[in-house]
Amino acid sequence: MQDEKRYIVAVDLGSSHITGAVGHRDDDGRFTVDAVEIGESKDGIKRGRVINVSDVALKLSQIFRRLEARISPSKISKVYVGVSGQSIRSIEFPVVRTISSESPIDDSLLAELEAEARDRILENNLVVFDVIPGECRVDGRATEKPCGQYGSEIRVSYRLIVGNEIHKRNIDRVFEQAKMPIAGYICTANAAAVAVLSEEERRQGCALLDCGAETTTLSLYKDGYFASMITIPLGGNNITRDICSLHVKESEAESIKKAYQPQIDGTITVDWGMKDYYFDFTAEKIEEVIMARLGEIIANVKAQLLGSGYMRLLTSGITLIGGGASMKGLKTLLAKETDLDVCRGTLLGVSLVPGINGVASVQVIGLLLMGKEICAAPPVVEKKEEIPAPEKEPQLPPQPEPPTSGTKSSKSPIWKTIWDTMKEEMVYRRRMLSRSGWMCIMMMRR
Repeated sequence: MQDEKRYIVAVDLGSSHITGAVGHRDDDGRFTVDAVEIGESKDGIKRGRVINVSDVALKLSQIFRRLEARISPSKISKVYVGVSGQSIRSIEFPVVRTISSESPIDDSLLAELEAEARDRILENNLVVFDVIPGECRVDGRATEKPCGQYGSEIRVSYRLIVGNEIHKRNIDRVFEQAKMPIAGYICTANAAAVAVLSEEERRQGCALLDCGAETTTLSLYKDGYFASMITIPLGGNNITRDICSLHVKESEAESIKKAYQPQIDGTITVDWGMKDYYFDFTAEKIEEVIMARLGEIIANVKAQLLGSGYMRLLTSGITLIGGGASMKGLKTLLAKETDLDVCRGTLLGVSLVPGINGVASVQVIGLLLMGKEICAAPPVVEKKEEIPAPEKEPQLPPQPEPPTSGTKSSKSPIWKTIWDTMKEEMVYRRRMLSRSGWMCIMMMRR
């Protein structure tokens, strides 16, 4: 039953949209996404950074109310927050510890190592948002499952997801104003990879390219581990603005971008909002503008791949996600420039409630999959303590009341008999008393 579900709730703060989602895991382990709600964020978030706290807080509150309406009577108590954008990057941080060879490695030891990485003090006003475990070695030997093993030294390479302290402070302020506690920060890029990349793909080597509105994020995986993350400050909005330079309104430029087909023939007519006043653009002109910016984005991706040293190690190629991933020609051009297989990402092992667009919600669904704490549940109805009724004193059988003077009792025949007897006795004594009195008087006279 719905009211027995224990939900995970997550929010993705994108540069064009704020997306909130709620889901739960079934008894068989399969994850179901119950609801996704979206609100615009272009006035409050720029390249992943909050620039208007009040605006974002208001839109978040609206999203939370809509989500709660979908899972009623459950109430949201906290949420996971995805972090991404130009100010977010990853750095490697290995933790090495000498351990006792007499005791096996356990989860508590691994938790201590992760806490050490998370508590690392960084320079340049950087703070740690998330910690992603990487390769683990016990006495120099690589291992995927260190628990239960014995050794004298353990080394774990962590990927710290770091960002500007001011950026984190603004996000904290947003959720404070929205009156919603944060369950934890999660790297959006890594969460999305969990949602669309198989373990085999991450093991063989692959890249995940998230084409957002203001930024393009490249995440690399090898040997099953998160290897690197690079954010390019270019996205789909750059293409829209380039089309606007042709004196086209933004809404129309966005439509042209989405409808774009490489090497279209004919003429594109754009209504400028004035009667009998149109601009006609040839398809070649639109393609020239779009391909110029698209080519710049692809060139940056290729440069980052070459610089990382992973270019020829990505056996499973490149997987595309994000709103910009639907751009016509992107897949073909990227494959041509990198000489790698390129495909669109699809959700793995997730059930969706009808009406949810899984392609457009990959990032926030990934955040749900990464969440561990229960974020929403039915309200607990406190049972009122029953106050025991006071013990009743044992009731004795009713006792007959003595008759009132001068009256006869009609409640019981026995009392009538007693009363009659007493009356006769009183009459008799009165007579005797009267008789004895006369005898005393006569004797005195003698």
